[in-house]
Amino acid sequence: MKEFKKTICPLDCPDRCGMIATVEEGVITALTGDPEHPVTKGFLCSKMRNYYQRVESSSRILFPQVRVGKKGEGKFKRISWDEAWQLLTEKLHSIKDEFGGEALLPYSYAGNMGIVHCKAGFPFFHKYGASRLKLTICAAASSAGWSAHCAGISGSSMDQAVDSKLIVVWGMNIKVTNVHFWPYIQKARKQGAKLLVIDPYRNITAKAADHYIAVRPGGDSALALGAIKALLETKKENRSFINSKTTGFEELEAYVKKVSWQELEKESGIPKDEMEEFTRLLIQNPEVFFRIGIGLTRNSRGAMSVRAILCLAATLGLFEQQKGQGVLLSTSAFKGNSNTIDYESLAEKKTRLINMVQLGEALTSLDPPVRALMVYNSNPASVAPDASRVRQGLLREDLFTVVHEQVMTPTALYADLLLPATTSLENRDLYNSYGHYYLADGYPVVPARGECKSNFELFQTLAQKMGYQDEPFQQTIEERIQDYLSTLSGLPEEVDWEAFKQGAYIRSTAEKLGEPMFDGKEQKFSFVTPSNDPALPKIACLTPMTDRDDANLKSRYPYYLITPPNGKLLNSTFGEQYQDEIGKVLIHPQNAGPLQIQTGDLVRLMNGRGYTDRQAKVTDDTQPGVLVAEGIYWQATSGIPTGINDLTSQNVTDMGEGGTFHESLVDLQLVK
Repeated sequence: MKEFKKTICPLDCPDRCGMIATVEEGVITALTGDPEHPVTKGFLCSKMRNYYQRVESSSRILFPQVRVGKKGEGKFKRISWDEAWQLLTEKLHSIKDEFGGEALLPYSYAGNMGIVHCKAGFPFFHKYGASRLKLTICAAASSAGWSAHCAGISGSSMDQAVDSKLIVVWGMNIKVTNVHFWPYIQKARKQGAKLLVIDPYRNITAKAADHYIAVRPGGDSALALGAIKALLETKKENRSFINSKTTGFEELEAYVKKVSWQELEKESGIPKDEMEEFTRLLIQNPEVFFRIGIGLTRNSRGAMSVRAILCLAATLGLFEQQKGQGVLLSTSAFKGNSNTIDYESLAEKKTRLINMVQLGEALTSLDPPVRALMVYNSNPASVAPDASRVRQGLLREDLFTVVHEQVMTPTALYADLLLPATTSLENRDLYNSYGHYYLADGYPVVPARGECKSNFELFQTLAQKMGYQDEPFQQTIEERIQDYLSTLSGLPEEVDWEAFKQGAYIRSTAEKLGEPMFDGKEQKFSFVTPSNDPALPKIACLTPMTDRDDANLKSRYPYYLITPPNGKLLNSTFGEQYQDEIGKVLIHPQNAGPLQIQTGDLVRLMNGRGYTDRQAKVTDDTQPGVLVAEGIYWQATSGIPTGINDLTSQNVTDMGEGGTFHESLVDLQLVK
């Protein structure tokens, strides 16, 4: 007999889809989009349609295992959970006794974005006194850029875009990373709207656009400032909004008038006449909706790009949210007391803070050293920058590495103790979204396979076996969820909790349809940041780039590499399906020709950090001098174990200390 059970996509995506699992005799046979979800509306991305197959996959890790071969070989033997607990607790006790709690480093991120499971280990690590992990690898720079001007303000609803006349997708491949926004774009276009895409390469969303601007990588702030300059020169800035609901515009205005068009052209890669044409489109279509991507922030001026785009939006008055107007980076739909999830109050003191972007450095040169690494919800051997240095650290014989995982990832190969993890289809959680305004409840649709344990169960049990008797470690997951819900802002006054448990969705009160985002009294858009940090520019302006503007690096590595996502992978998730693929790199004909590179050739990308091989695709979809390597493929099983992040830097962004994945200088050669 077929059963149809509601569940939620747990992965790192703004769409946060509602799903229907078809279950037959205890086995999931299909996943489809929930037609009752207001955003999902019955369809799933191609990645998630087959996600259920991981539950029964032959590559699934089902039992605790201990390493028997060399680190990185992936040779393990099965042990019982009793043996695993004994090994783990003895190691953790001895490490703390000998080296102190900070010798333990947790490593996790958004492999499961359930509110509880995402941070399930935090209470344990606080109690243990472990080093803290700075969670910066994805959205830190974009969040910092937004907060510099819009602190406490939620982004626009996607519904605002339906009545737009011009939708500007800035640094985001909608058809890959926000596919459920595409129907809103289609609806607007049927009503006469135009789609404009700004991106360093012509991705599949740009190919479907009415207008495309090929901005220089890292040139987004210069383009936004150029548009503000053109608005001022034609006196088309929205003085009504500026005068009533902003502060500090005079300082930005003085800077923009002073900066030269030549500088803006150089930094943006866009000729003056094209920037002016872009500005004319904005003027002629006051019903403008900006959809800002996180990808444009992954360089050393990433937060500045967001700041400049927000200042352009404010100069246009888009925060008034009149019909068709809006600005969306992240929704911030619901906000709860984080201590009910991570229990920072359990920590006896503030321990050292280690940036997850700099894991390679932390594992190889930190003093005092990391002696134990616990990984869950992440695959750092693939996703962390400077991956060859990460692997160097993982190979240390004096490093005890624990990996809690569903399948044998490149990171799992380096584990000393490998523990089986549930999928979201087998565990309970609560789900928020950063792309829309709906809260969802998620229940397991099938029992946990083998001896898999959820993140929550793993760390609750570990804490008890370590002798921790604090109240948070006695909680059930239901109790933790209820504690968090009791602190949540954004909930309507009346909530049908029974319907919520049955799969209904709660819409946040933070969603402002057709309402101004700033009231002009308590909340005003500030063109000048309130920070006292002398290193932080007070206004949006042109700033240097760490690697790109280094003359010495450019002389040795003449190509600029960006590493955006593709349609097969979500970060490195689903990599087990493509283990024999190394991925493609897009090369402009002007660069391919002199090197005698043709489409299909094997090419090598290299710099001072390492190298990796990709299959060439010669195309004018990218710019001369810009190489585009889509997707974080796992190290290929058929070749040398390197990946695209062997080339990326541990340098951090201008604000938020995020990763600079899209600012790598490399050389290129044909592999013969």
